[in-house]
Amino acid sequence: MGSIRKNRGSVTVFVSLMLAVLLFFFQAGLQSARSAFLRSQAEEALELAEYSVLSEYHRELWERYGMFYLDLGYGGPGEDTGYLKQRLRQFLNENLPSGNAGQIQVERISRATDGNGMAWYEQAVSCAKEQMGISFLEEAGDYERLGRQAEELQEEYAGASSREQENLEELRQRRAEEEAESTPNPLSELESLKRGSILNLVLKEPGAVSGKKADLKGMPSKRSCIRGAGPRGKYAGTPGNDVFFHIYLLSVCSHGAEILTGDRQPGSWLDYQAEYLIAGKDTDIANLESVCGRLLALREGLNYMYLLSDGAKQAECQALAALLVGVTLIPGLVEAVAQVLLLGWAFAESVLDVRLLLNGKSVAFWKGADTWKLSLAQALDLGNSLAAYDGREDRPGLRYRDYLGMLLALTGRETKAMRGLDVVEGVIRGEPGGMYFRADHCTDSFWAEAELVQDRALRARRWLCYEW
Repeated sequence: MGSIRKNRGSVTVFVSLMLAVLLFFFQAGLQSARSAFLRSQAEEALELAEYSVLSEYHRELWERYGMFYLDLGYGGPGEDTGYLKQRLRQFLNENLPSGNAGQIQVERISRATDGNGMAWYEQAVSCAKEQMGISFLEEAGDYERLGRQAEELQEEYAGASSREQENLEELRQRRAEEEAESTPNPLSELESLKRGSILNLVLKEPGAVSGKKADLKGMPSKRSCIRGAGPRGKYAGTPGNDVFFHIYLLSVCSHGAEILTGDRQPGSWLDYQAEYLIAGKDTDIANLESVCGRLLALREGLNYMYLLSDGAKQAECQALAALLVGVTLIPGLVEAVAQVLLLGWAFAESVLDVRLLLNGKSVAFWKGADTWKLSLAQALDLGNSLAAYDGREDRPGLRYRDYLGMLLALTGRETKAMRGLDVVEGVIRGEPGGMYFRADHCTDSFWAEAELVQDRALRARRWLCYEW
């Protein structure tokens, strides 16, 4: 028989060591791949939990104001971040194929009141950019320019009025001393009207004005708000973005003209909300009176400028002044009376302008011979002249809302942002179930970190935010 040859294998120490190293790297690679898969799975579960948590946004805020915010108070009297963590854990567990969510941390919460309302400002700008038409944007872009021009003319009118009144009073006293004859005051009736409430002049039905009062002590602009992570920095406060902010505010806030004309129904909070943004008073009457006073002052400057350019109207004032003064040896007295008549005429026309604006009519920004309404005689008998013009308006012209836009453009950015949050909070609190609503409990972004316990602990971290 032939012999059978046996082959025997052998492994050297070197090969054994190499195999151990290779197995170690192979095991490490498998473990790394498994960890990456589990981490990806955890982040996906956290992302799904994000959408689930943010889907509980405040419905009333969205429907009324187009704002996406999660109310961390969840309808209760205080902020409840513990409930937010509970909801995150619940949604994580439902989306994890295995394992449980362990410790959850929520930090860097951005609040609507952060940056003195600038966090809310950014979202409002985004909302306006998506929804508003380009034609209204172009129109609103002139608000600040027109407001600045009117403000400058207002200062000129105020200076001229003070100067001319003092000059006339000195000349009248001098005439009384030297000629023993007094000069009649042609503006006695207008001065009497000026001392009364402006609302009695500019409102067709003064009794129809809202008598609502708000308690502002607990509002965002007055209280110490919870501080958060701050605005996102997506839309900084700039003149260009301010235009969109003004558009947004005018679209969501009610104002006096639309309430008085019946175009909009009163709500649960202050009715003249746009006026509140400008004046910041606690009653509708005070806000409307303050805004009407400012509009009257703006119109006085514009109307006085037109009178200075109209030679016929200046001659009319000169003729009436000469008739009132008569023969006198006091130089400059006739001219002083004529200037005061011009100032009074501008005031009377301005009262009519504001009255028409509140009636829902349009008024030309720059007056001309075809848009000037009151005669000098009607101006001096203003109390009996206004009602005859209640149906008149200028086409083209600006409406009350446009003039509010000018005053908003002249109001500080943070001031109107915080007062805007006062309006939002006041309105939501008046709705069923909204009595505990607070603007500084509203968030649109925060960081969430979750520890996911499977066969080992993994951490997943995401920035949860509404996209706007």
